[in-house]
Amino acid sequence: MGYQELVAHLHKEGENKVQLMRKQIEAEADNTRADIAKRIEQIREKYRERQKRAVKEQEDDILLETEKRSRTLRLSAEKSLSDRLFPLSLSHLHELRNESYTDVFASLVKELPPFPWKEVRVNPADVKTAQKYLPEAQIIPDKNITGGLTVLTEDGKIRGVNTFEKRLERAWEDLSPLLIRDVYKEVSGYGTPSDS
Repeated sequence: MGYQELVAHLHKEGENKVQLMRKQIEAEADNTRADIAKRIEQIREKYRERQKRAVKEQEDDILLETEKRSRTLRLSAEKSLSDRLFPLSLSHLHELRNESYTDVFASLVKELPPFPWKEVRVNPADVKTAQKYLPEAQIIPDKNITGGLTVLTEDGKIRGVNTFEKRLERAWEDLSPLLIRDVYKEVSGYGTPSDS
């Protein structure tokens, strides 16, 4: 083998080695790029999951706070509505003074404990009726009483209140939610087109 052939052979072998090294380096670079891309995707996925959880937590917190505010507003509105309905209901108690009111008055008197009542307060229209049922008592007209009576013993230690107003007051806790529900039903259909 001559010098020229030796140089050509070495040159060819060198080029082959360079190409082999280049292929190996490119393969390593491709593997490194693929590994880096895979790691980047894993990191992105990890942070996407964290972001999803963080967004979900914030959404849940916002929804919970919104529900709390909504409940508070609804309760406040219901309280306000109840406060408005009570005086309105009081103003309609006179409607209970109908043709059967004498029987109602008699029932209210019978519900009182059997004490010697000294003083009896009634609506001015009920003075004669009260004298009939409680003849020994002093009957005092009271225009603030729509129906029923308030009684007091001689020593003033025992007092009985069996008026329409007091009965409404006692029943209001049970009546108010029913009235509010009726108002909600009426309002929920307000302004909506009919089904016909």
